[in-house]
Amino acid sequence: MEAMNVIQKKLPGYESTFLEYMNKADLLTLHQFIQAIFRERVVPFEWRNEGKTLVLFLTSGELHVPVANLYIFHHIDIDGDIRFLNRDGNQILVDKSETCLELLFPGNNQPDFYKEVLNSVTNLALALTVAEHRKRQIENLAEDALSYAATLKSPLNFLEQWVIQGHTIHPCSRTRMGVTPEDVARYAPEWEGKPDVLPLLVHKDRYHMTSKNGESTKSILLQEYPELNKAVQLTCENHDLDAEDYEMIPIHPWQWEHTITKYYKDDLKEKLLLPVKEVSIPTSALISFRSLAPLDDRFKHHIKTAVNVQMTSAVRTVSAASTKNGPTLSRLLQTVFSRDHGLSQSLSVIGEEVGIHYKPAQKEHENFLQKNAAAILRENPERDLVIDEVAIPAASLLAPSPFSGKLIVEEVAEAYPSYESFIYDYAKTVLPGVLTLITKYGISMEAHLQNCVVIFKKGKPEKAVLRDYGGIRILNDRLEQYFDEQPIDPSTNLLTKERSELLDVFSHALFHNHLGEIIVALARRTAAKEEKMWSYVEHVIHETYKQMKEDKQIPAEALLDKEEILTKPTKMKALVKMRLSDQYTDNLYVEIPHPFAKRREVKQHDSALN
Repeated sequence: MEAMNVIQKKLPGYESTFLEYMNKADLLTLHQFIQAIFRERVVPFEWRNEGKTLVLFLTSGELHVPVANLYIFHHIDIDGDIRFLNRDGNQILVDKSETCLELLFPGNNQPDFYKEVLNSVTNLALALTVAEHRKRQIENLAEDALSYAATLKSPLNFLEQWVIQGHTIHPCSRTRMGVTPEDVARYAPEWEGKPDVLPLLVHKDRYHMTSKNGESTKSILLQEYPELNKAVQLTCENHDLDAEDYEMIPIHPWQWEHTITKYYKDDLKEKLLLPVKEVSIPTSALISFRSLAPLDDRFKHHIKTAVNVQMTSAVRTVSAASTKNGPTLSRLLQTVFSRDHGLSQSLSVIGEEVGIHYKPAQKEHENFLQKNAAAILRENPERDLVIDEVAIPAASLLAPSPFSGKLIVEEVAEAYPSYESFIYDYAKTVLPGVLTLITKYGISMEAHLQNCVVIFKKGKPEKAVLRDYGGIRILNDRLEQYFDEQPIDPSTNLLTKERSELLDVFSHALFHNHLGEIIVALARRTAAKEEKMWSYVEHVIHETYKQMKEDKQIPAEALLDKEEILTKPTKMKALVKMRLSDQYTDNLYVEIPHPFAKRREVKQHDSALN
């Protein structure tokens, strides 16, 4: 077993720990998989035993799931043995993800998904094992995660690398198809991965670049890493080439070894692509694996690289469109925030300074070749921090602290009179700016846990910072009134004419995959009341729209967003359904009752919704 070989090599003495965590990872994945099937209504279901047993109807029988708690957004706590009852009345204990997959997909009619789930189990077990090792190294150095992180040069890097379980909603939370366990241990964030990025020179005839302020990837990287200057000149001189004829694409070392050397042979041979091997760019892997931060330097840019690897449901390359849209949208948002002081006080967006992608000479395989040799340079969210401020990736709040065993969000919230009062403060930080951006400007960004960095000052949330323009939707009818010329090219796929599309993006990202996950985590682990936490969120929404109503630039029609948010069912992306249908680009949503009414007997109504 490759994974065990990695443990023996990297963590000798942890072999039995890894085997224990293989069982734990499998059970966690099984429960997450069943929860996704239920929440997304992948199969019919009903409640029995006075709401204590969830019955999922499969083609060959019934899956009986004992449920201790059902939460507002349909999370479930599975409590006890899961059993399958076939048509003949025979029972099978379902205690493995593989068993559940075989029952759900008889005849293995979803072989790729099957492999992805099992790959995730192995990688999650590896992550849990190395987390145990890392915890033992530092557990006596501080009382909580934030106080320890604050002693480091980059608290953000530490917190990003302490996100162990990965995606909170998707059962393939640690899927990395095509990456060996050895490479996972070398490059993954939970393994404290420090990839040495390869500077790849690309001839002026073979790239397309979009810049926010006129700088290039090469000019920025040469300025931030002066040692590259001599190496670039030497590389070009050795091949009798002019360095002025070349730009630079930063390449992830995994991508160089497994993709660039394999699919770009002709251009490498002709010196249209030229690796600078004498010097590399030292980085630290962030949550997304392919996004990288400078080592211990908050003034240098982050680098979003392409890796031809499937994580959760998507292959993590960098599309040509994103290299163009990122700097363009950054320039647009820079203008918006510079004009709107109130908005900029509560929200900012990490600018994408420059995007670059390879431009093949031939049309054959054009898209593949463009997106696999591409990169984006982003502003560093720690760059402008002042004393007592810490940038916390929202996803890390749901990570277990290596110091207390509690979730990091529990540690943070314990400074408040109650967990509910923390949620009120947190909601006041992340909601107003995001809602203003939607209702006033018609811009809806995916403010989910992975895309949101929250600036804490003296232990309290102060400002939200959004990163990554993937999934953004723009209603130009709202935005264009603030610009003399239409700001967004209609030929892009960013525009919509529907209010509902803006709010669907908001609903999934900020309700389901952000506030909803934090609230349910606190409800599961503490005495905090779900309904009360959501009532504070509702209060913040009312406060935000009351303030917006005073803004005469916002038309009354746009303010109706509030009614849709507060009364219509919430939309959650059906990630498993999307994966099973191979539908990655067009979102599929499932409706789940909104959290602001008094909690009804949800269990009784679910069958009617099914």
